[in-house]
Amino acid sequence: MNKKGMLSIETIIVIILALIVLIIVAAAFSGGMSGLFKKIFGFAENPDQGSATTSCQTYCTQGLKSSYCTPINVKEIGSKQCSELYPCAALLPC
Repeated sequence: MNKKGMLSIETIIVIILALIVLIIVAAAFSGGMSGLFKKIFGFAENPDQGSATTSCQTYCTQGLKSSYCTPINVKEIGSKQCSELYPCAALLPC
């Protein structure tokens, strides 16, 4: 039997695995897996007011002005800046 041009089973399996990895990497870079990561690692999209205030306090203590000045979507309150939740004279004005 002529084996010229035939692919072995191992080659086909490697190609399939490479395609799966390529799809996963493409989805990760395009943000398509963000919902999956939130489910796996328990990331909350909108923190409650206590968690948001704690984050703002951490930003103030560590001098992270860009994080401190970025609005946070707080549950049941909406979009707030850290200056509204935890005043920090060292990082004002935003």
